[in-house]
Amino acid sequence: MRKDNKTIGITIRFFTNSLPGRVGGKSDQIPFWTCGNVHLEANKTKGIKPQDEMFNYFEDIPRAIKVVLSKSKLVAVEDVAYSMRAEKRRKTN
Repeated sequence: MRKDNKTIGITIRFFTNSLPGRVGGKSDQIPFWTCGNVHLEANKTKGIKPQDEMFNYFEDIPRAIKVVLSKSKLVAVEDVAYSMRAEKRRKTN
């Protein structure tokens, strides 16, 4: 039996290049830059191809997420009643 992938995966990656391995008074902290990459995972079931977008600081992450979602023509649905209305439309067609 075939199993459908019903999720959309987004990974946020931060860069660590050109930084020391450990920092802090006790050298117990691992540093990373506040810039990085948002990666949208592929989903063959939904026909979604992988997408990437760079961000330059923490506050830029939401923009990068919106960009990868937009590139994949994904739209967020917040209204729970939407699925109920959509189901009714399917039954009447």
